[in-house]
Amino acid sequence: MKTSTKIGLGVLTIAGTYATINCSEKILGKFEREVTRYKTKKVVKEKFNGNEKLLNIVDDLSDNELNSLNQIVKNIKISREKINDMGKKIKDSAGIRL
Repeated sequence: MKTSTKIGLGVLTIAGTYATINCSEKILGKFEREVTRYKTKKVVKEKFNGNEKLLNIVDDLSDNELNSLNQIVKNIKISREKINDMGKKIKDSAGIRL
């Protein structure tokens, strides 16, 4: 095989690998955004009885807004857990039995 053919095949291999990786990242990013939107809709359906207005709002939110909303929900959940733990510690230290 000629040297020029080997170089050409090497360049094509590198270009193909780059294109595959680039497309894979885009597809994974889109999939992740759709999963986030699905989870948010699921929460709206469970907590707000499937309120159509709220579901439409979720549809209209941008990806950044959805991420911010989900981060707020996570922070609230963590805060609730901390408060529950603190309440248990206070009950234990006071000797209160329920």
